[in-house]
Amino acid sequence: MRVLALGKNYEPIGTISWQKAINLVYSDKVTTVEEYEREIKSPSTSMKIPSVVVYKHSRGKRVNSVKFSRKNVFIRDEGRCQYCNDEVSISDYTLDHIHPKTRGGTTSWENVVVSCYDCNQKKGEKTLREVGYQIKKQPKKPQVLPFINHIDNYYDLDSNIPATWKFWLAR
Repeated sequence: MRVLALGKNYEPIGTISWQKAINLVYSDKVTTVEEYEREIKSPSTSMKIPSVVVYKHSRGKRVNSVKFSRKNVFIRDEGRCQYCNDEVSISDYTLDHIHPKTRGGTTSWENVVVSCYDCNQKKGEKTLREVGYQIKKQPKKPQVLPFINHIDNYYDLDSNIPATWKFWLAR
């Protein structure tokens, strides 16, 4: 079970585990604004598991908080091929190294983009100039991810997002 975390301004900032949310509640760093029906119990107390929490204080700078991953590159590029600008599904996309790995390119935020299968096949191990491609949006490491507007597409492919999150995400 994941918990939606809101900043002190009530803007969604990401998700955390329910265990971390419980620790933050007990350390008085967050306030619970929505709960799941499921309860956890100890010998001295019981409580419902938080579904949405809001931080009481600013979390500070999050410059290095976004981890490089296949899913996060997809989110950063908003599910669009960076060569033809077609929308690609989360279950059927490829990542492409702008400067090919075979020519010394690295797997990094600045060198990897979402690509549809056809564009990736056409580009292969060539450079952008050799194949005549242009990137739609210059890739860079995001400070935050723009996933909140489309979180239902990325959060859990097998089910919809929790109903208690929808109000906070639709704002």
